[in-house]
Amino acid sequence: MRASTIKLAAAAMVAVFVVASIPFIGFTVDTVDDKQGVMIDFAYYNVDWVEMDLGGKNGVEALESACEKRGYKLEFDEDGSVYSVNNIPRLISVSWGLYVLDGYGAGTTWKQVEDPASFDVSGQMIISWARAGEGSSMMPAVDSTGFTYYSYASEGRNPYGEKLKVAALAPSVAETVAAVGGLQYVVATDRYCDYPRSLVERQSKGDVRIVGGYTDPNFELIVAETPDIVFLDGGTGEHVTMADKLRKAGISCVVLYEAQGIDDLLKNLWICASALGFPERGNSYIKDVNEAVNNICRIADLSGKKVFVSLGASDSPYTAGGHTYVTNMVESLGAVNIFARDSDSWFMVDKEAVYDKQPEIIIIIYDLKEITSQREYRALLVDLNDMWKETPAYQNGEVYVFSGDAASLLSRPGARLPESLELLAKIMDPGSFEAADPTDVVGVKYYNNSYNDGDNGYLTYVKAQGLLEWQKD
Repeated sequence: MRASTIKLAAAAMVAVFVVASIPFIGFTVDTVDDKQGVMIDFAYYNVDWVEMDLGGKNGVEALESACEKRGYKLEFDEDGSVYSVNNIPRLISVSWGLYVLDGYGAGTTWKQVEDPASFDVSGQMIISWARAGEGSSMMPAVDSTGFTYYSYASEGRNPYGEKLKVAALAPSVAETVAAVGGLQYVVATDRYCDYPRSLVERQSKGDVRIVGGYTDPNFELIVAETPDIVFLDGGTGEHVTMADKLRKAGISCVVLYEAQGIDDLLKNLWICASALGFPERGNSYIKDVNEAVNNICRIADLSGKKVFVSLGASDSPYTAGGHTYVTNMVESLGAVNIFARDSDSWFMVDKEAVYDKQPEIIIIIYDLKEITSQREYRALLVDLNDMWKETPAYQNGEVYVFSGDAASLLSRPGARLPESLELLAKIMDPGSFEAADPTDVVGVKYYNNSYNDGDNGYLTYVKAQGLLEWQKD
């Protein structure tokens, strides 16, 4: 972003050389990954990846070998079915079963094997022994485009033993990579990646190259950085197209799932950590996220309050529809997004529609400037249109503003999602949190860059789980 002209020119020359070499590399994609192994899925996004040779084994023998490698106790029922793995038993509606990958590309799913003891897994690259039941959510073995993600790295090193070089092409993606220990490996981002602060500092020094925008990543600039892995956003069509192009040029890509809620975030955290070669970190961070989210949701009680989330303060702003991470957070706290049934995604809404819905709470994501004082907050409210002022939210003083770093929290479905959840909960239901801890008082109607500053921050439950440590790197 702030690299010198000389460095940019040099990068361009490298890009020309690399792109010119592509015909010799060939526009082919290796659809078979190098590593074989077993995913032991304990449910609730707790997974252990055991790399091992599956040759000459049936499904049960593969599980026995994986458990032996990990030192896990394995117990069977009288009928030979798996009862427990590492003292985690099956339940009435949740059984241990063998699953193999079925389908191709983005349509790849898990398919259960009826008789694991007679199923030869030699021809499989990845299998899953999962503690699953009807409607359960297993951890995917592939990214959102159907490619597995285990073969790219081991403990931050590429297959040649060199330190990884990573590109992250979306702000939410960069934050997810950073949260599981990948920040030190990032050498390229899109121009909108501005968090954590240490990433911005590396950009300003030229240590991290800007390789295009969010919807228009630059192929030549990406290739010039010779990344080992490029992480992309599966919710953006341009990223899916770019991943295909990069893979044909011989560059490994991981396309994360579109994050519409906390479940998707947990999947993406595991995928990022595993692709970087740090699955244990992924499990640890996921456990902490789950703990924080559960504690926050256990305390908050919004009893169906009607919420309007506005991207900006204009008369016709964008708002969150049903299948969005914002709606997922609002509903997980017991509130209702007034526009959840009007669209599946973000869409533009007029002031008359807001008035008709009569929201009890208004959340404004304000990225034009940072609101740092009560005076600036009041000035913003004064400028709101008259129809918004005729809602219960305005008349009862229930209008809240997220600006600066806090604004990016609600506009990015990345690793800071638990922080978003805690801030939303406390701003909409301060009484419940004060009842749980009399010292946990927010007392403001706007959040800005200082929302998580040391002892003056507001993130009691997120901080308790150590979820802010990656932001200090």
